[in-house]
Amino acid sequence: MKKTIFYPLLLLLILLSSLGCSSTTQGPHYSIEINAISKDGKYIPPSHYMIKPLRSSINPEDLYFQQYRNHLATLLNDMGYKPVENASEAQQIIYFDYGIEKIKESKVTYHEPNLWLGMSWGFPHRRHHHPRLYHDPFWRDIRYGSYRTYQENYQLFNRHITLLSKDPSNKELWRIDASSVGEEQNLRTIVPLLLNAVSPYIGSNYDTTIKLSIPQKTIKKE
Repeated sequence: MKKTIFYPLLLLLILLSSLGCSSTTQGPHYSIEINAISKDGKYIPPSHYMIKPLRSSINPEDLYFQQYRNHLATLLNDMGYKPVENASEAQQIIYFDYGIEKIKESKVTYHEPNLWLGMSWGFPHRRHHHPRLYHDPFWRDIRYGSYRTYQENYQLFNRHITLLSKDPSNKELWRIDASSVGEEQNLRTIVPLLLNAVSPYIGSNYDTTIKLSIPQKTIKKE
């Protein structure tokens, strides 16, 4: 008696498994570009500060702004900056801005074959470069059926932040602009990441654009 067992997409799963075990596979990354400039090209050291929104359209009481401001304040405090409550006591007013804009939208079409792999055991007759028939106890059969087509929509966004420091006389001391292009739209993920990325360059001056690549981390949903 001959029995046949079919394993749909078995070959595809094997290929995916082998790729997943590759030691050279790298996960997705955030690509970030940073531009930093300071007065006279000199490093501006930490001092007493307070944070304000750069754009008048941002409400200081907005919950998102408060969350991002607190994250920035933690970074500044770790660097030696001293927060103050009154602007008259601040040696630096650090203006903070953030935003996101869609810069590209595209639709990609994929075509994939309906692949299945059949495996059987028995004794079918075969010829193998010889007129004599022989018995093969195992045989395999890979077939391609029809193709299936599907589409995916891709949107790219420019996510950015700006930090601008001014002295009490409203003269600019230093400025940092950072941006990252990608599909992620959640600013609660991107803004803290950008703030972390720019923190080593606060108060400094660089003539060229700083380019970073930061691995994406899995975000646990509660």
